[in-house]
Amino acid sequence: MFRILLYIFIITFGFLLSKYHLIPLRLKLKTSFLQTLSLFFLLGVMGYKIGSDDKIIKEFPNLGFQAIIIACFSILGSILITKIIFKKRGDN
Repeated sequence: MFRILLYIFIITFGFLLSKYHLIPLRLKLKTSFLQTLSLFFLLGVMGYKIGSDDKIIKEFPNLGFQAIIIACFSILGSILITKIIFKKRGDN
């Protein structure tokens, strides 16, 4: 429960910083770089966590197949929904 409240606090804090323009312009220009750096860090930590769990490694062939199926349907669904929304808006 504490983690959820912490996540909500962090998101709210970021929202308020942006809403009241409390982030310096210099930092705003670096946002894309910071997001990319954070993403790479997160992926590295996730990779470490997965690689160190023997149970996941044993189930990897089965999990890998399920992951491919879920990823394919997610991508196709996103493309389909995007096309539907843009056709309704007339932004072709």
